[in-house]
Amino acid sequence: MMDGLLGDDVVMAELDSDANTDGRGVNRLGYRGWSGRLESGWARWTVISSVGIRRAWQSRWLRRMLFFAWLPAVVFGIGFFVWEQAALYPDWQRPGMNFLGGLLPPHVANEIGESIRKGDLQSSRHTVWASLLQSLFRYPQGVLMVMVIGLIAPPMISQDFRSRAFLLYFSRPLTRGEYLLGKLASVWAYLSLISTLPALALYVLGVLLSPNLSVVSATWDLPLRVMAASVILMLPTSMLALCFSSLTQESRYAGFAWFAIWIMGWFTFGAATTAEAFNAQMTNGRMGRELVLEQSPWTHVSLYHTLGRVQSWVFGLTDFREVWISAAILIAVTVISLAILLRRISAPMRV
Repeated sequence: MMDGLLGDDVVMAELDSDANTDGRGVNRLGYRGWSGRLESGWARWTVISSVGIRRAWQSRWLRRMLFFAWLPAVVFGIGFFVWEQAALYPDWQRPGMNFLGGLLPPHVANEIGESIRKGDLQSSRHTVWASLLQSLFRYPQGVLMVMVIGLIAPPMISQDFRSRAFLLYFSRPLTRGEYLLGKLASVWAYLSLISTLPALALYVLGVLLSPNLSVVSATWDLPLRVMAASVILMLPTSMLALCFSSLTQESRYAGFAWFAIWIMGWFTFGAATTAEAFNAQMTNGRMGRELVLEQSPWTHVSLYHTLGRVQSWVFGLTDFREVWISAAILIAVTVISLAILLRRISAPMRV
């Protein structure tokens, strides 16, 4: 597991089982050079991450989820195609808007309607593309994120505590930061497969479905926004999951805590806003309901909705003044989880 953590001039002390004894039955201690593949110091963390990736890949459920993670991108790809056709051919506008209405927020649908009345759908291209990408992040991929992390992250550190693998890890020239980075990279690798890569592929598909490449000049910033949204998705969630894993030797307890915080937050938010959202929908339709769900202060009790609000700002669909509390919550979750992680990782070395 740790074959690559030693430097070129480091040798490994171990019992020489083949050595001659001095007649008293005690094997002679000896030193011999390291014969394994050597890694440079900056790549030490990659040894831990590669082991974590390979171990997680053994799960059939994980492989199935990764397969289904790309199916929503196909649906949203159809949305890009319908939008571009509606922008070119008026006959596509009515059926196209009916299809996109289920994928886009109400305020974006209203903006499209205004563009249709003006006869200039091209002016709404950036908003529509950004909304489709943000919806992909928030709805299908957001749910998959909870499931994927809940499957691979809980045992990552808890099993090291239970098996005392720290004795092996930190007997090598390995720092706490390198160990933690290796564990985080294992989670990030799979999160990128269900969020970043599908979103970037969706953007490329949208470009290919466009009438000409001039669309790139209007949407060049969207790949950068995808990367930023990926960081916002990956950093606090992976930190929190590994924090739970470090607090127990039983991975099932870490998994329970992970799913509990998302499920309880979701249902608390839903219970607190159901009546208010229903009244708003009766008064102002779907637009009113969505505004209540987006702007309710109860959003902050649900990590899922908190993430969604900040990602909406990243894609340029919301003003930062409306999401700064949500951003502060995510920063606090990240910093507190990191502090607990570093302390727990250091605990075996303080004993």
